[in-house]
Parts: sequence; structure tokens; C-alpha cells
Amino acid sequence: MSMKAVALLGIWSGVQARKHTTPVGSTARYNSSQSAVCAIWLFANIWFVNVLRAKMPALQFPVIVYSIFTNIAFTYGPLFPTIAAGEALVKQLLEGFLTAFAISTGVSLFIIPVSSRTVVFKEQTGYIQLIRATMRAQTEYLQSLETSDMFAPEEPAGDDGEKSDDGKKGKKSKKRDDKSHPAANAQAVALKANLAALTGLHGKLHGDMSFGKRETAWGKLDAKDIDEIFTLFRAILVPLIGMSTITDIFERIAERRGWVEVPNSKFDRVESWEACGTEAKEKEKKTWNEIMKTLHEPFEVVTAAMDEGIEHAGLLLELIPKPKEKKEEDVEEKADCSKPGDKDFAKYFDKKMLDFYSKRGETLKTWARQKGISESQFNATKSPARGEDWTPDEAQHRRDQQQLYLILYLEHLLYSTGIAISNLIKFADRKVEEGTMSKNRFIFPGKRRLKKWIMNIGREDTTIDTESPDSAEAGTNTVYLGSGFNPKKDPEHLPPQTAWQHFGNGLRTIPHFLGSAESAFGFRVACATLTIGIVAFLEDTQTFFMEQRLVWAMIIIAIGMSMTSGQSIFGFIGRVVGTAFAMVFSIVIWYIVDQKAPGAIVMLWLFVFLEMYFFIKFQRFIGIFLVAIITQILIIGYELQVRKIGIAAASSSGQPYYPIYELAPYRLACVAGGSFVAFIWTIFPYPLTDRSWLRKDLGSTLYLLANYYSIIHSTVGARMHDTEGDPSLKSSPGRRLEKARHNIFGKLLLLLPSLKQHADFQKFELSIGGKFPRSTYDAIILRATGIMNYLTLMSYATNAWVNDDGALYLNTRSERRSEWLDALSTLVDIVRPTSHGITSILSLLSASVTQGSALPPFIQLPEPYDLSRRLEALDKGILDARHIEEPGYSAYAVLQVCSSLVTDDLARLVDHVKDLVGETDFSFKVSMSESNMDSTASETSSGKGKKD
Repeated sequence: MSMKAVALLGIWSGVQARKHTTPVGSTARYNSSQSAVCAIWLFANIWFVNVLRAKMPALQFPVIVYSIFTNIAFTYGPLFPTIAAGEALVKQLLEGFLTAFAISTGVSLFIIPVSSRTVVFKEQTGYIQLIRATMRAQTEYLQSLETSDMFAPEEPAGDDGEKSDDGKKGKKSKKRDDKSHPAANAQAVALKANLAALTGLHGKLHGDMSFGKRETAWGKLDAKDIDEIFTLFRAILVPLIGMSTITDIFERIAERRGWVEVPNSKFDRVESWEACGTEAKEKEKKTWNEIMKTLHEPFEVVTAAMDEGIEHAGLLLELIPKPKEKKEEDVEEKADCSKPGDKDFAKYFDKKMLDFYSKRGETLKTWARQKGISESQFNATKSPARGEDWTPDEAQHRRDQQQLYLILYLEHLLYSTGIAISNLIKFADRKVEEGTMSKNRFIFPGKRRLKKWIMNIGREDTTIDTESPDSAEAGTNTVYLGSGFNPKKDPEHLPPQTAWQHFGNGLRTIPHFLGSAESAFGFRVACATLTIGIVAFLEDTQTFFMEQRLVWAMIIIAIGMSMTSGQSIFGFIGRVVGTAFAMVFSIVIWYIVDQKAPGAIVMLWLFVFLEMYFFIKFQRFIGIFLVAIITQILIIGYELQVRKIGIAAASSSGQPYYPIYELAPYRLACVAGGSFVAFIWTIFPYPLTDRSWLRKDLGSTLYLLANYYSIIHSTVGARMHDTEGDPSLKSSPGRRLEKARHNIFGKLLLLLPSLKQHADFQKFELSIGGKFPRSTYDAIILRATGIMNYLTLMSYATNAWVNDDGALYLNTRSERRSEWLDALSTLVDIVRPTSHGITSILSLLSASVTQGSALPPFIQLPEPYDLSRRLEALDKGILDARHIEEPGYSAYAVLQVCSSLVTDDLARLVDHVKDLVGETDFSFKVSMSESNMDSTASETSSGKGKKD
């Protein structure tokens, strides 16, 4: 109805302008004042709605509908001598639009209805299937390590069975990803692909959750249930991510020890304890082969149980269809074990997990026997102090300790995955016991949820975790929160204190809104629309505009205008190609049934039905399919209209009749013209490129990563000192940290696919000057993703330090766990293994990438996370082998491994950012020789000035 009101107001203003500027007795059809008024209304409306579209992408389709309505109303507005004529047009438009809305709403509700909740449930179904696929890929990778060389690339044989350079290259190009690490085998590449798909779906599900929770529906699971399922899914995802990082660990070991050649690598440095030759490589390879063979059976059994557990939860929550019942079942076999869907399956699953955990000590003892070392020998050797040389025994001890940590790392994460799946199973069982899954009921969103949704419409995200905590007290103790919990500060204004200052703050939002990037985009769309629309407002061209139906070109601008040039070029080509196909299909539809109206309607339905599959399946090309489908409907619809009302009536609006073989090319020309104008206004007066957008989003990602590290640092410290408070209280520090962690993690998972999308679209942009450093951006994105995964894993693993549920950890006593953890926390406080310097470096990298400014010289990177050496120096027994069955020890192993990976990735990240923005370094070297002394800085400098 707002469309009607605005259109009538604009048309009325135009009619009033005509009345006040037309001489008495004049019968002229054209009035310049009326045209100018309608043009101003059109420009203002297009600008405003596209600002909303840019700020809130969810409004894309409402804005398109609004733009179509206003384009038609205001381009026809100059033709109306009276307001009655304008009301008649607006009434017809409104009836047409409302009729279409009613039909589409009725079809959506009563013919195979698909709601936002359905979308969420479909994504949850896909999530379950991807978890199962990822676990299968993980099992295949671990089993491949039983025979393969995890430290060297595969060397396929040539045609004659001999390994050759040509044969290796030829086969590698077919079966391997060129971007994969040289040490990665086919199973590792497949595992990473599955995990990438899973994390991408997790980000999409995170974005769709809010829409599903706001719906009124007829179903079983309510908004809280959907939220809890998502939380349980995230608890499964994190350890799966951690298990997949074993591929990265082996790749880095191979690279650092020089066992594989990585082109242009600067990170093949070897610490003294790592130095070993080819013979040691073969020995370590055989050791890992034997370790993986030892782990084969327990890993295979527990992975199969976890796969069944996921299936059980999916069946009870009705996310996956029930399998068909077998006609004949072995009664004895059925009595021995439960199957997914059975009532007692949770007990069966927990038993499998506890059996796995109880046997982990045997696996570690088997490893020790294979190494030929006893517990006393392992405990008697320790690392040398800093600055001292490594003896062969000490170096071997460190390598053995690394292997031990990796075994504990794998076992702990696999067991943690099982615990997370067990929690999902118990949730599903509880929903069945409560009767939630027994029948459908009306589900309404809560008042608080609706109020929060309405209040947040258009609100800028000014905090790290989206919402500021409303209380700083927990119990009787006052908890002082860091500045990261507060809204962003304004560097030009202090916080308002008086009512007048608060009013001034509100007033300042107006110029901020007008000067925003979204406002600039709306202005571009309005200019592009008026570039074609001006033809309708000039006396000499007004008739031409109506006859040639140029309003369709304006509508194409509303549908296809994008903010970046890469997407604009892609959209321009795609829409023209899509409309060309629509033109051909329209002619086929019309003539294949010999121009018979009933046959044309049926064939149009069939073509649109088939095209809608691609419309829904490939969301990336939704604009292209939308234009193609609408063009097809307009062409066939026009011909059917002429058949119904006749040529004379169809031409009464001033648009001459064209047969379909002329009308279809005209439509194609309009689409091409509108798309071309949209492209011009995307790059004029200056281009908004996907490359600049990629850099901006990459800077935002690094800044979020800095905040994420700070939160993880605080979380680990709070868990180590047991200061998280009561997790059931929203005001407790632990709950606030958890909320901030989850929100930033969700934002990162949404940003990372956006980075890839911009990186893909930039390929369509014209390269003027040097090439775009795509490989550097890809490397930065890879390292940022890695740091995010490792930090998430650190937070997840240290849950073992606060979770005191004895049922989770068999053969351990709560008192013993507490004693060991207290001793560990005391020592960690002394050595201070982590540093807020990582937060500072990530923030610095973010600012440099965002602004394109060079990094400062001599950035002090944090030292490698060498906690083991310093802990052993203080207390030799803290890392004794007798503690390896403690869950806290396994969590420590995960922390040790992940922290080492974070510092390694950070060093690589800094190096990649230096390649991108340069480094401010005016140092130079003076070369001395017997014959001359050359001090020309430009020739001998290793880094003079800003490195571009």
C-alpha cells in the first residue's frame, strides 16, 4: 500500500504542476513541469529504496517490486492531465500486483509449502549428511596413513610403470588439486573438500536461523529447539575441524624438516631438535604407519558408532527419512546391539564411547613399546634450558613427545566428537520422551524475539558480539569487563552526557546516512535509472519511450544493479545471455504448438518449471534466471493478451503491436541496454571493484580474528583459574565470553565465503596495470581460516578443564584431575605461555590491509609456543607419562599443538601481508670488497623504503 500512496502523491504533485503552468485553453499533451516533478519523484524513490537494499540485503526482492511499480507509475505520470487518470493507472497496477501476491501466497501456503523453517530443516538434514561424509573421509585418510608416506607427495607411475617427471606431472594434473600442499595425498584433499562444504553450510545455517525462528508455523520443533540443535551441531563441527588439521600438521613437519619441496616457501626452517636426515624420515614414517595400524580398529569401531549416532538423532528429530524395514532380521544379532532409532540406543552408544576411552592407555603403551622406551625412561629425559644445545637423546625425546601429543590430540578430539554426538542423541531422545515429536502444533515466535527483531531493523552493528551486556555483576562479586564488550568509540566525539548531546547524536546520523557507501550506491542506481528514464520526460522522445517499451530497460537496472564492477560485468554478460535463451525459448514455445493458446500456456508452464530448478539450485545466478524467466513470461503473456483483447485494444496505450519474432528481439535489446547502463554507472565516476571490496572484507576478517583471539585468551585463562562463574547465569563471565565467541565465530563463517565470492568475481574485472595478486589474497584467507579453526579448537578442548562429569572420563578420579590441573595452572601462570601481542599483531595487519598502508618495520612476532620446555624446567614431573590418561593432559596436548600452529600461521600471515602492502624499512647494507666499496642503497638494499 505504501507503493500506491507514494505513487499517487507523486502523480498528484505532477498534475498540480501541470495545472499551475498550463495556459488557459491549451490542449498540449506534454508539460515540462509535470515531467520534471515526476522525474524528481522517481529519482528520490529509486535512491531511497536502493539505500535500504544495500543496508539490508534481505529486502532485495521487495525493493525490486517497489522499483517496478514506481518506474511504471512515474514514467506514465507526465501523460495524465487529471488525477483521476493517474488513479486509474495506479489502481490497475495495484490490482495486478496484489493479484500476483495473492496467487503466489496461496500457492506457497497450499501447494507444496516451503517456509523458512523448512529451509533450516533441509540445511540441518544436509548438515547431518555432511558430518557423516566428513567422518568417512576422515577415516579413509587415517587408514591411508597406515601404508602411505605422510611426509612426501605421491609419485604416480608413468605409462611404462616407471616414475618420470612427465608422467608425474601429467597424472598429478588430473588427480590432484594444483593448490594443494605437495605432501597432501588424495584422501587429504577429499577430507579438506568435505570440511570446506561443512563449514560453508554452517555459515549459511547461521544466517538462515533468524528467519526460521521468527516464523509462525504448524510443526513440532520450536525456536528454542532449533537453537539448541544448532549449538549441538557446532559442538560436533569444532572437533571435526581439529581432526582434519592432522593433515596440516604432517605437511608442516615435512616442510620444516626439508622432506618435501614447497615452491617459494620461507618457512622451511628447522629447529635443532627437528634436524634429521632421510634415514630418520623413513624411521618416523614407519613409526606413524605402525601407530595408525594400532589405532585402526578402535578408530573404525568408534567412528562407525558415531555415524550410527548421527543417524539415530536425525531419525528421531525427523531430519532424515526412516530406512525401510528388512523383511528378515537376525533376532540374536538384534539382541546384542541396538540400531539407530531404538529406544536404548543412547546406552549402547555411551558404552561404545567408554570402551574406546578405557582402551586409550593400551594404545599409548603399545606406542611406547614400539619406540622401545619405558615410562621411567620417558620421564627421566627432559628438554634442555633455553640457550643450551640439544643432545641426541634430548632431541629424540622431543620428537617422541611430539608424537605423543599428536596421538593424544587425535584421540581426545575423536572422543570429544563422540561426546558431542552423545549430547545430540540425548537431546533427540528427550524430545521424543517429552512428546514433542509425537504431534504437530502451532508454533509462535515469542514477544521478546519479535521485539528484538523489530528494534534491530536498520540498527548498525556497533559491538563485537552485536549486543552490549546490560549488567556487570555476577552474584555478589563485581566483574569488570574489558572494552571489547562495549560499543565502538567515536574518535571525534565523547559519549553524550546531556539530553541536548543525545539529540545531537541522533541528528548526526542524517549526514552519516547520506554519506555512507549504501547512499552512494542508491545514488548510482537512481542515476542509471534516469539515464534511460530521461527519455520519458522529454517532449521529443516521450512517444518513442512508450512505443519501444523502454521502461523494461529501467526495470532491468532495478533488478540487476550491483555494488561492484566484477559482479556487474558478470551480471551484464549473464543477463544478456539468459535473455537470448529466453528469446529463443519464447519463439519455440509459441510455434511448437502452432500458436495455439492452450498449448502455449502448457509449454510456458513446462519451461518455467524446468528453469525454476536452476533458479533455486544455483543461488549465485539468481538474477540471471530471474530476468530470463520474466522476459519469457512477458513475451508469451503479451501475445496471449493480444489474442484475447485484439490488436486495437492492445495498442490503445500507445504501444504498437509487434509479432513475437519482433517483440522477442526488442526485449533482448532492452535488457542489453539496461544492463549496459547499469554496468556504466557501476564503474563511473569511479569503480567500486570486487578487489577493493575483497581487501575491505579481509581487513574486517583480520580484525574479528584479533578480537576472537583475545576472547579465547580470556576464556582459557578463566577456565584454568576456575573464574568463569555459574554457566547457568547470563550475567556470569563465562556466559558472556561464550556469547561473544559464538557471535564472532558466526560472523567469521559468514565473511570467509564472502571473501571467496569476491575473489571469484574479480576475475571478470578488467585488469588495467599490474595483475591482481590473487595468490597472496588466497594465502591470507587460508592462514586466517587456519588461525580461526585452531583458536576455536583451543577453546573447545579446554572444556575438559572445567567439565567434571565423571561419566565422561572413565578410570579417572575428580580429585586427581583437580590436583593435576591446579599444579598445571600454577606453573602456566609463572611461564605465561600466551601473549596479547598476537591480538595487537592481528589488529595491525587488519589496519594495514584495510587502509593499504605499509606495515611498520621489525614486527616482533611471539616466540614459538614452547610450554613443555619451561614447564619441565619448573617441575619435571608435570608432564610425566603417568598423567597421559588424565583428560586435562589430553586437553593440554591439544592446546600445545594448536598454539604452535597459531604462531606458525601468524608468521606466515605477516609475511603474506608484507607481500601485499609492503613494509616501511629504510635500512640499507654496505657491501665491502677489496677493490671498491659500494654503498649505493638502491643496488644493495635488502628492503629500502616501502616494498611494493
